[in-house]
Amino acid sequence: MTSATSLLFFAIHLAYISTGNSSESFVKLECEEEYRGVYGQQSLLECIVKAVQNVTILTVTWKRVGGDAPLLEYHKHANASTLGFKFAEPSWNKDNMNVSLLLTNTKMADKGEYECMVRTDSGDATATGSLSVTAMYKSPTMSSSPENCIKQNTDVTIFCNSTGGHQKGLIWWFDEFGTNCTGSAELVAKKTDDTLFSLSSKLTVLKATYSGSTNYSCTVHNTNGVQEGKASFEIPFVCSAGSKYDFASDSTTQWLAPVGFIGSLVIGLLAALLIFKRRSVQRHSGHPTDRHHDDEAEGNAILTV
Repeated sequence: MTSATSLLFFAIHLAYISTGNSSESFVKLECEEEYRGVYGQQSLLECIVKAVQNVTILTVTWKRVGGDAPLLEYHKHANASTLGFKFAEPSWNKDNMNVSLLLTNTKMADKGEYECMVRTDSGDATATGSLSVTAMYKSPTMSSSPENCIKQNTDVTIFCNSTGGHQKGLIWWFDEFGTNCTGSAELVAKKTDDTLFSLSSKLTVLKATYSGSTNYSCTVHNTNGVQEGKASFEIPFVCSAGSKYDFASDSTTQWLAPVGFIGSLVIGLLAALLIFKRRSVQRHSGHPTDRHHDDEAEGNAILTV
């Protein structure tokens, strides 16, 4: 009796193990082990239910490993989800084997390990995968101090700013001849409230002139040196009414005044010489000198000057 009971128990136990293994292998959940997301964009955590025959999904649960509240759950023909998480398939239903999770606006805090659990009418399956999140720097913006109408031989400071990287990045500088000016620039990197970085770099051009480099560019690079943005800037030597080659207003003030002064002196000397010569001729010819006429002529000459 004891032997028969033991044999029966062993047979039942073996059947239970066999049934369990069959159920476990009958339904599988195929997911990626690693997912890569980008800050501010959608991220897809792809998972597909695989079965040897048609099955009906009873429940689907997505959650963070170690977290209590589900991010997405299907149960009893109803969906419940946390804001920003949903099925990747827009019209998902219990007959759809694609149970992938979509993050609609990926944040840095979303990185970590996720778990997907599926129950079907033919067995259960569970899979996990980790999500890493990266963030790219935005295209840089440039400005200068002074801002505009800059005069020649003036020290000009050019600024280059960018935000959005998930790690401390770099800003490189180049002039219009392709010379790398990064060694002369100053870079400040700060962490923002959303754990991203902001970069601010400044380059000072000493005694900037038209004949030197007037166009500068800056490029933003991530921590691996990969370029993620570029901007260009031309030193505004003149206002919008002119161009950098239209510098008559500056040069005219430099030579017009002395030329005018010299011209006035020459005209005055010629007038004085003419009056002197006329008086000398009259004196040698013996004609009386009309003093009133001479004074009038001299006055006209002075007025002409």
